[in-house]
Amino acid sequence: MCDLQSKTPLALLPDRLSETVTTWLKNHPFIEVVSRDGFTGYRQGITDANCKIAQIYDRFHFIKNANKQLDSFLSTQVPAVVTWSDSLSPTKEIPLKCSEQTVNNRRNKKWELIQEIQKAHKGGKNFSRPAREYKLNRSTIKKYIKMVEPPIFHRYRYRPSDLFKEQIIQLEKEGNTTKEIYYSVRDQGYTGTFSGVRKVVEMGRKERKNGMSKDDTFRISRKKLCIWMWKPKEKLDIEEKSSLNKCFELYPSIKTLYNTVQTYRIAIQIGDLDSFVQWLRFQLSSKKNPFYYYALRLRSDFQAVKNALSMPFSNGLLEGQINRLKTIKRVTYGRAGLVILEKRVLYRL
Repeated sequence: MCDLQSKTPLALLPDRLSETVTTWLKNHPFIEVVSRDGFTGYRQGITDANCKIAQIYDRFHFIKNANKQLDSFLSTQVPAVVTWSDSLSPTKEIPLKCSEQTVNNRRNKKWELIQEIQKAHKGGKNFSRPAREYKLNRSTIKKYIKMVEPPIFHRYRYRPSDLFKEQIIQLEKEGNTTKEIYYSVRDQGYTGTFSGVRKVVEMGRKERKNGMSKDDTFRISRKKLCIWMWKPKEKLDIEEKSSLNKCFELYPSIKTLYNTVQTYRIAIQIGDLDSFVQWLRFQLSSKKNPFYYYALRLRSDFQAVKNALSMPFSNGLLEGQINRLKTIKRVTYGRAGLVILEKRVLYRL
């Protein structure tokens, strides 16, 4: 027991039985207000001692229970980790090496030549004349005339198969060296060269270094999602809002759940009893509602919940009380975390 006004410990009860609470309170008939958690033994003990005592259901405890209910409901709606791949994410051009830039310049010059030959052909020249002028084979001239886009530029001429490419990338992300990766995929049937493996590894590292990794998979834990559900939308940054909206797209049911949580949070934050009662009634309207059983428990202790929204008292005084009491000379821990302080005692009711 602790005095909410003087902020000093009053008594240590031997157990949590309602009869024990009743006896102690009857010996202190001047008590008018008690802040407590949701334990029914405390509620019954206080009522039996004096039904006129105003009981306050500590806000921390019933909000904590709401969070547990949210966690429980989310576990039935979304997996432990929500994942998606953003195929529309902006991509950057990977910087070219000097050798690659040389090849690219050569390709551009070749495309200019092809366009020049195509223009000459449209002007009436047959295949033979451009072949003589540019000293090219007639079949090459025919191929150039049919082309509608620049020749394809391959960054690497030799690559392992796509199947082993994925394995190589994964092994590199796990921290394996290029040699270890080569021997690993070779044991699995890879018949390409060591150089082919090395080039894939280099490409992956280069993409990651420049922030251009092709891994566009996003992962959000259910725990983080739960935190976002409680936060006011204005306190979420742009990335968090985007991820939250993506979760809503993947799991539409949690969009309604988010609105339910926000309505609850606002009502508690500003102490709006009317809004809270409406929220409670709606949750009690159907067993399918996510907070039905939670609301059922609050309804059975409604007067204490109502007092929590209208009165300033709470169990906050006892949270971290040991750190705030500077005159403690001896602390003894007993069962259930009871604390004895210099023959005076502190008990969290």
